[in-house]
Amino acid sequence: MIRIGFGILTAAFLITGAQAQEKKEEKQELLKHGDVISGQVKAVQRNGEPVYQIVSDAPKPFAHKDSCKAAAPKIFHLAETDNKAKTIRLKRSVGQKVEIVADDFTCTVPHTGDAIATKWRFTGPLPKN
Repeated sequence: MIRIGFGILTAAFLITGAQAQEKKEEKQELLKHGDVISGQVKAVQRNGEPVYQIVSDAPKPFAHKDSCKAAAPKIFHLAETDNKAKTIRLKRSVGQKVEIVADDFTCTVPHTGDAIATKWRFTGPLPKN
């Protein structure tokens, strides 16, 4: 009788521990393709041209495995800025908070902790010229 009680108690403890671990893993949000990234827009000069970045206000580690490992990138460089409407909106948004949908992104140089959004779009409509 004591062995059965001990076995049931052990099983209950293991199940409770597994559930707690699952809840802990669920709490850590991971960044997936198509997720929203929000933060302040910065413009830096590279080779005489402006390069736009978003400094994330809620960094999350990547859900997919790549060279960033477990680090949560804070700065996202915005590629694909040859779209005139995107460029106008970025220029107007420097120093302000924006939200983008990152359809595709990857690490830049792993030791910098930065990432590049290679395909992205604003969450709202683009301004009319």
